[in-house]
Parts: sequence; C-alpha cells; structure tokens
Amino acid sequence: MINILLSVRRPFSEKILSGEKRWELRKNVPRLKKGDSVTLWLYESGKDGKRAIIGKCRMVSYVYMRHMPFGKALGLFIKDACVSKTRLRTYLPCYAWGVQDPVRLPAAVPLSDIGLTRPPQSWQYITNEQAAILERRLA
Repeated sequence: MINILLSVRRPFSEKILSGEKRWELRKNVPRLKKGDSVTLWLYESGKDGKRAIIGKCRMVSYVYMRHMPFGKALGLFIKDACVSKTRLRTYLPCYAWGVQDPVRLPAAVPLSDIGLTRPPQSWQYITNEQAAILERRLA
C-alpha cells in the first residue's frame, strides 16, 4: 500500500470529494510497481482552504499527456478534470492521475497530528503509520 499526501486547492478539493473531478493534473507521478494500491490523502491548501487533511481517494491510473486531446475526448477530459481548455493547454505536458472512491473525513485533521510541520508543495509519500492515524479518524 502506498500512501500519498496530495496538496489540492479549493474548489478542486471539494470537486474530488464530491466525485465530480476524476482526473487530477500533476507534473510528475509516484514510482509504482504493477499492482500497487495507492491512497491519496487530500490536504486542502490555499488561502481559502482548511489547511488540513480533509479526505482521501484512490489513485487508480495515470496517463502521460504530451498533447491536447481532440474531439469528444477533449470535452470529456475537460469535464472530468474540471479545468478549462486554456488551463490544460498551458499545463501540458503533464500527468493526469485517475481518482476514484472519495471519502471525506468527519473533521479536518491538522498536519501536526501525523507528525508533519508543513504541507507538500505538490505531493509526498507518507508512512503506513501516518496513514493509520488518518484511517482511525474515519471510524
């Protein structure tokens, strides 16, 4: 099991947790082996965010995007990534992380509760012990 703490700004954090956003755009991806299970813990960042861990989802795939999709694929991707065509074009090349099964934590969890003092700029691995603390908060 791989656990990742992912910094996400509002409103995208809410869109992931609602299931509306199914692709998250990032410049790189974790090192994965075939069959790895990845849990993404969502840290809500930004001036309007809670600045705490607010939920989790599963990373089920990723796709390297070098060029803009076209035709129907472009429309579907923009809808499922909750980004504009302009934003996508300016962010390429990038990886699209497929996310599913969002779960909101009953209460936001400060980073200090898992022994961290600052959030990741984009994402970082967390230990199984840190993830276990977060899992207990779901109960």
